[in-house]
Amino acid sequence: MDTPLDHMKESMVPGERPIDKPDLPRQGYVLTIAADTETIEGKLHLRRGRCGKFEVLCDEPGMMGGEGAHPTPLGYISMGVGF
Repeated sequence: MDTPLDHMKESMVPGERPIDKPDLPRQGYVLTIAADTETIEGKLHLRRGRCGKFEVLCDEPGMMGGEGAHPTPLGYISMGVGF
């Protein structure tokens, strides 16, 4: 079996992108996603998450001890399903 392709080396030009072609390559693509999370010191439920160059914050509502300043973790999961 052929080695999977690196999607980052594919063209981003409309019409040449893999999504614009009728079939994906037989060997498929390799895709690695890394993310990390951390707690914010002094804030009970506030968390920071990073994935690549992006950063998000999440919190819990007041009834659960948070401040409700950012979406909940489950809110992010729900949004991800919608995307």
